[in-house]
Amino acid sequence: AKQWWDDNVTTETFEDTLGWHLSRGLIHSTPQVFLLAREVRWDGKEMHDDGEHNAWFVELAAAVGCANPVREFMRVASRPHEWALWCRHNNFEIKAHDWATLARKVGL
Repeated sequence: AKQWWDDNVTTETFEDTLGWHLSRGLIHSTPQVFLLAREVRWDGKEMHDDGEHNAWFVELAAAVGCANPVREFMRVASRPHEWALWCRHNNFEIKAHDWATLARKVGL
């Protein structure tokens, strides 16, 4: 996860991001999955840090083997929200997924 971050993110260091998540976000680390996520407000087009949170934004998800990082994230999130958000494959376009629908898809 750190290597990917260092190779692809130029705006902040992995260590700074990890430190931020230690106090205000979600960090989940096992031998199979590493996740960084934070609660945000999603307005249907953009995410915001202010206001009432209605979404989780998964900033980083790394997995090995047959691990399913989406299922693992939804399992360990401290509370469900209306939306689960993430960007895929170095693309900064946000993908928004209805929490309940996604939970059914991953068997939760």
